[in-house]
Amino acid sequence: MLSYFYWNPKKEIFTIPYLNIPIVWYSLLFLIGFVIGYYIVISILRRYFYLFENFTDKDIFSFDILKGDLKNPKTESQKKVSEFFFEKTKNESILDSNVKILDLLNEYIDGKIKNRLFLENTFPKAIISTKSKLTKIVDTVIVYIVIATIIGARIGHLIFYESPAYYLRNPINIIKIWQGGLASHGAAVAILIALFLFCHYYLKKITPKLRYVHLLDLVSVPIALVCFFIRVGNFFNQEIIGVQTNLPWAVVFGSPMENVTILPRHPVQLYEGLFYLLLFGLLLFLSYRKYFLIKEGKMFGIFLILANGFRFFIEFLKVKQSAILETDSFLLMGQYLSIPFIVLGVFVLFWDKIKSFFLKNI
Repeated sequence: MLSYFYWNPKKEIFTIPYLNIPIVWYSLLFLIGFVIGYYIVISILRRYFYLFENFTDKDIFSFDILKGDLKNPKTESQKKVSEFFFEKTKNESILDSNVKILDLLNEYIDGKIKNRLFLENTFPKAIISTKSKLTKIVDTVIVYIVIATIIGARIGHLIFYESPAYYLRNPINIIKIWQGGLASHGAAVAILIALFLFCHYYLKKITPKLRYVHLLDLVSVPIALVCFFIRVGNFFNQEIIGVQTNLPWAVVFGSPMENVTILPRHPVQLYEGLFYLLLFGLLLFLSYRKYFLIKEGKMFGIFLILANGFRFFIEFLKVKQSAILETDSFLLMGQYLSIPFIVLGVFVLFWDKIKSFFLKNI
């Protein structure tokens, strides 16, 4: 007689006294993923920015303060830089040109120190530090991503997986995301839109070195990790469960959120979560390779193709989740939604070759 793993944990860890707000495993795992992702993005961005040592006008907080420090240096480090500036010309009018100042700062990096950190520390009141810039970028982009993930995932679930009639009768349930009901494809669309707005309205004011597709490359690494934590959260919620199986690692879900018979089933949440964890490891490894860090669209394209490609095939082991598709549909909603993301991934990954092909044949 086969023995299966019985799984029926409480979804809530505890309830906040007086407020009566439940703290659930799903939300905690979601939060852990984003906290870890925050530091991963900072680490990747730091490596990315250090590939581009040269200063631009966006790196200078105040040219007036910088000019003052060069004319009247207060520290030994400032004296060394000041001497270098005035070795190039005896005419102090050189400091009247911001462009010339940038050129000489970059020349000092190339010829003297090979690292911009020295100049950042030498003129802390005039030059924006890389650390400060990274923190400002990541603090803001995380807010964009978290809001986009929650709103997009919820809207995606309501559109693709639920009957509108139910929420018209129970509108308050729309905001009860702790009870489950978040669609990853809806989150993906919302994140793409949010990051575009972030780049257009915020990022270009801080640095011209990081563009939209490059940002997608960098955030795809921690997003893969967040996907792992979300699937573990789905396992605690007993949602997105698999079809029946007799395999020895089958799980009997005691309180499945789907209206299904309690039988041994594939723990597809763990299958998918483990794949996302491996994908995170691959992308993190690639982020240490200069080619993938510089080439636009490579890591993002790999993420889209592998994540959605695996999602397409693993859906065959899931029970039907969408209340919209007909029961005799060969594919599930998750598979239909994965196809355009796979196509987008191929397009982004090979964009340089596609562009080169059309330029040669036009």
